[in-house]
Amino acid sequence: MNWSTYLALKNLFPSGRKFSFFTAMSITGVTLGVAVLVVVQSVMNGFQTEIRRNLIRMQGEIRVERPGLIEDLAEFEKKMQKFNEIEAIAPYGCGVVMLIHGNQPAFPFAKGITEDEAKVTEIDQSLRFCSLEDLDNNRIILSEQLAMKMKIHLGDRVELYSPLALEALQNDDIIFPREMEVVGFFEANDKNVFLCSLERIQDLYDLGKGAHGFTIRVKSGYSVENFAEKLQTQLGSEYRVIDWIHGNSELLFALRWEKTMMFFVLLFILLVASFSISSMLITNVVRKTREIGIVMAMGGNRWGIARCFCLQGFFIGVCGIFLGILGGIGVLQCRDGIIEIINRLLAFESVQNYLAQFTHLPVEYSINDFIFISLFSLLICILSGIVPGLKAARIHPANALRYE
Repeated sequence: MNWSTYLALKNLFPSGRKFSFFTAMSITGVTLGVAVLVVVQSVMNGFQTEIRRNLIRMQGEIRVERPGLIEDLAEFEKKMQKFNEIEAIAPYGCGVVMLIHGNQPAFPFAKGITEDEAKVTEIDQSLRFCSLEDLDNNRIILSEQLAMKMKIHLGDRVELYSPLALEALQNDDIIFPREMEVVGFFEANDKNVFLCSLERIQDLYDLGKGAHGFTIRVKSGYSVENFAEKLQTQLGSEYRVIDWIHGNSELLFALRWEKTMMFFVLLFILLVASFSISSMLITNVVRKTREIGIVMAMGGNRWGIARCFCLQGFFIGVCGIFLGILGGIGVLQCRDGIIEIINRLLAFESVQNYLAQFTHLPVEYSINDFIFISLFSLLICILSGIVPGLKAARIHPANALRYE
């Protein structure tokens, strides 16, 4: 161990005392900054992963649509059989209808599906009190949010009005509503949606035997984005191929941007801690002017003195980062209890409703985030020792000993 490293450790951990108060405060500041960054970044990662999983679960990996309709479903499915990347395929129809329960109207988004939908999405895992087999031409499944909004219970009957009814009125015709039974509920990101059979959508929108599109699941091991590009090239401009990433690009960009902005906002905690470290080291320079003069008079060079204070910032950073990561992980392990206590004390009803779509506060640890936070924090701590180090290096040993 060289003399600058030895002096750095002695200044931080003086002999005869277990711990220096100034050192403890400096390490605490770094610890809090790192812990907050670890907690926020891990929670943001968790939310991103859960939202992506929900998007794929509800929408599927790839959707193939065509302006107007895909009329011959059997022919299209046969065309898709030549692609080895496809694991499953299912048709769908969709559109906005008017739903009336009692005297209360709503205009939800209806999605007509078949039993094959379970092969391309995981929507069956979100169903409550029913299965996809319960869907037929007279039964629908509502999103839980829509059912709560309209106070619809299991077994209630609702009326569906097709948009074609408006066109019929212009021709003095009348299209009677379809009376449907609510056989279940499901969790959905979109609050204003319900599921029905493809045949019912075909009837409401006069689609004949056609569909608005197909949902495709890609086999494991194949890239969804790459296959979507390949499929678009093969099908040509007549079709529109949308993978789940490009279909939700704005949402995914917003999530990434939010995570980045949260990191830079919380970075100010570490900057405040760095000023605390720098102030502590400058105080040490003033307090130990005589000792610095003696070291320099004994042959210590100026760069060694400067390095001594930078090493103090380095050691503070290492200790703070280690404790901060452990503290952040510890808080995350107790996150559900902490959230429950906060909700009970402050009655954050909106937070409770938002988190209701997750089984618990989602968290995902990323080794890349840990490395980035550690290196960035360590760099800030080292830089905080440069100014005190330069100030100490400029001290003339004769003047230091003369006035001390």
